[in-house]
Amino acid sequence: MSDYLPEEIIHKILLKLPVKTLIKSTLVCKSWKSLIKSSTFIQSHLRTTIDSNDQNDSHLLLLSASSYNRRDETSHQHHWLHWDSPEFGEYSMLSTPVIFLKNKPVSDLGVVGTSNGLVCLEVDQFYSDRSPTLIWNPSIRKVVMLPTPPVCFTSTKYDKYTTHGFGYDAHSNDYKILRVVTLLDDHSDLSRFATAVQVYSLARGSWKSFSASVIPVDLQGGSERPAFVNGNFHTLEARLSVYYNDHYEEHHKCGGDLFIGTFNLATEEFGEIRRPEALREDRCSISRYGDSLALIKHYNYDFRDLVNRGCDIWVMKQYGVAESWTYLFNISVVQASIYGFKRCGEVVLMENNERGRSRMISFDPKTNQVKAFGIEDYIYYFMDSFVESLVLLDHANAISYQVARTKYINLQLQYTLTSLLNGYVYIYIYSAS
Repeated sequence: MSDYLPEEIIHKILLKLPVKTLIKSTLVCKSWKSLIKSSTFIQSHLRTTIDSNDQNDSHLLLLSASSYNRRDETSHQHHWLHWDSPEFGEYSMLSTPVIFLKNKPVSDLGVVGTSNGLVCLEVDQFYSDRSPTLIWNPSIRKVVMLPTPPVCFTSTKYDKYTTHGFGYDAHSNDYKILRVVTLLDDHSDLSRFATAVQVYSLARGSWKSFSASVIPVDLQGGSERPAFVNGNFHTLEARLSVYYNDHYEEHHKCGGDLFIGTFNLATEEFGEIRRPEALREDRCSISRYGDSLALIKHYNYDFRDLVNRGCDIWVMKQYGVAESWTYLFNISVVQASIYGFKRCGEVVLMENNERGRSRMISFDPKTNQVKAFGIEDYIYYFMDSFVESLVLLDHANAISYQVARTKYINLQLQYTLTSLLNGYVYIYIYSAS
């Protein structure tokens, strides 16, 4: 083709092709393969795809759920891509890579977060002292195994609460994981630090631990998933203070004023943002609303109260400016847990009723219409925007895989690849198809 078209024209054509077509195009010739796998092309293709999605309003959402099999008493993770539209139609179903860790098959990996087509997964998102397992690009079927983070606390006397966040550092073109681990030692004095912070860098391929002197004393692990907005992670925190309990003759911690804690992914520095004065003492959760930060005020659970029910949505119109907090609307769904917001303005949430049953619904605040969707008995726990990309295609430690057609091993298995990482053998399954 280079005999008929200039290289710059070929380059522009390739930039507009979908990911699956580009993967096949790497087999055309060595020059195409070299171009498509270059870091410059991967970044340019990502920007082109994002711009095209914005122009055509063809955005995707990653939706994840877990199910329980009563026969073998096992839980399984399920991941789908849906169109970010009022119809919310299914785009495709994603198959988690089948990986063996320490000779134990692990295909049920929960989502920590997603960014630019990458999905950070962990073995068990409900385990208190967990750590992320791998970074996965389902579009090109590549994974990067993560090393085990350094031990935070040697003491086993107290339980631990762990919080993870996954995001993109645009300044260094790096993908990072924030890990916050807190010892549940309510009797310790603030002089005895009880929270550890670690950051994993995909570019470095290693974890970094922060010294206790730079970690805010009010930072606590175990909170809800951080909201990633404007290059920062955001969590809801309470100002901690210590008092001496005469009855128990020991120090106790107690929570004071509520605020929003921040962590800048580029500078790796901590900060804070004031909550709106109207919500200073209210029970809230935090989320991302488009490109803005949102607070969700939850009312008490009472079916008889037809006014103070559901939740209120507040949005920070100008990032970092507390005076720009603005009330948007009320969601009059009783006992609702919000998963996220669609670009059309609808809210995706889980609704619980008086019989203890739950369902996943899409709520339109303009019309108050509710549309139910999803699979019965599935527990949906994650939703966020998604874009198909080539990220990881040029990563030296990214390993290709093929999803096995049977439960764990394909009958048409051609070969296996084993690699030694952190003293353990990881086996990756490749199929003939």
